[in-house]
Amino acid sequence: MCIVRFTISLILPVVFGWAMLVAGSGCGGSASTSMPARTTPIDAVREVFRSATEVAERPMDKEADSSGLAGRAAVSEIRGPSGLLGYLIEAKVSGRSGPFGITVFLDERFLVKRATVASYPWPRGREVRRRSFTSQFEGRGPGDAIEVGKDIDAVTGATISCQAMARGVRDAVRRLAE
Repeated sequence: MCIVRFTISLILPVVFGWAMLVAGSGCGGSASTSMPARTTPIDAVREVFRSATEVAERPMDKEADSSGLAGRAAVSEIRGPSGLLGYLIEAKVSGRSGPFGITVFLDERFLVKRATVASYPWPRGREVRRRSFTSQFEGRGPGDAIEVGKDIDAVTGATISCQAMARGVRDAVRRLAE
């Protein structure tokens, strides 16, 4: 019995440490805010836009570049058989623990169809990934506040990350609409 306890007390921390290493390995080593790599495959786009046939990255204009958005976001047009269906924005925002990736799908009228947390490498604030939070952005557009405390409710334990995501979605919607 004593040997079993001793073995478990040695193995458990090693297994836990390995699991944390594996879970964190997708975080990319540095916490920079440079433009995210395009990671959304067409199958993920088709979950939102069923008839999507093409996702083409759209170059940023000079105004977006001067605002700093170009260094933190990639904008793509989503097309289908009938033409333009909407847009995909992949961006980095910064919460309390550091930067994390968000993905925002907009229809052709710049209304949010879906907003998700694409990557969140930090142990604190992970609640921001909950669908109950991210679904609040759906249907919001350029004329909406998209602000925590006004039309978006924060999630306990992730208030600052919720504010960062709301700011990222709001900036993406407004910059694209301009």
